Amino acid sequence: MRLFPFKTKPRLSTAGGREILVAVLLLGMVGCGLRTLPPIRYLPLLGAEKKITTTAVLARALEDRDVTVRAQAVRLLGILSQSDDKKVKKAAARVLGEAARDRDPGIRLLALEYLGKMDPQFSNKFLFSALKDPNPFVREKVLKVLDSREGTPAAPQTPPQTAPQAATTP
Repeated sequence: MRLFPFKTKPRLSTAGGREILVAVLLLGMVGCGLRTLPPIRYLPLLGAEKKITTTAVLARALEDRDVTVRAQAVRLLGILSQSDDKKVKKAAARVLGEAARDRDPGIRLLALEYLGKMDPQFSNKFLFSALKDPNPFVREKVLKVLDSREGTPAAPQTPPQTAPQAATTP
């Protein structure tokens, strides 16, 4: 099979040149799209050990030096944290708690966001420890999450006033 179906070098103004340009652009888009997924090197862990869990694989991905890999791992942990299984929720909360101590404040903020969406029994321990974070934005996020859980209003509510009832005459 020939790479170019024509005899001369392709020019972008020819139909064949446009096809090549489209193919190159598609390859570029696919290459960029692969960047958003965790690296394949973490997937063999699922087959290598008999009792490896998804949260263990994602915990390993949190150790990656690439911040996008760590962010994607936190997002996947956020999905796992919404599971109905309490064991999965507990494991996801533990790993998200580790992510809340990441060296990158963006990862810490993302982890706290997902911890805030979890049941308090699983995540409060990690949220309270994040109150000591050196980054003021992280501490502010924790306070907002805890405040939204308490449901305390910003201004005191006044009791509803009853309208005077109209006197009815027989």
